[in-house]
Amino acid sequence: MDINITARHFNASAGLQSRVQDEIEKLGKFYPNITSASVVLDQEVEHMRRCEISLNIKGSVIVASADEENMGKAIDTAVERAKTQLKKHNEKQKDHKTQSLSELVNK
Repeated sequence: MDINITARHFNASAGLQSRVQDEIEKLGKFYPNITSASVVLDQEVEHMRRCEISLNIKGSVIVASADEENMGKAIDTAVERAKTQLKKHNEKQKDHKTQSLSELVNK
């Protein structure tokens, strides 16, 4: 998976970038077909931090964002929102799979 991390209006430390990369890679267990991810960390307003995650998956894009008072909370919240969306997307795909002939006959 290709992960692109961008910091706006501040310089993101190597530790912060590493943490973001680890969190994004963990999302792969909820939906294994993530092709790429883009993360934007923003510190435009003095006391507000923003994290926006955009995940490219086969056939669509999942976008999750969060505004919090510190960057750690913003990252955690955005990752949780992305995780929820990936789980829902995965469930929708499972529900659309065709039923086997034996399942149809037994009904």
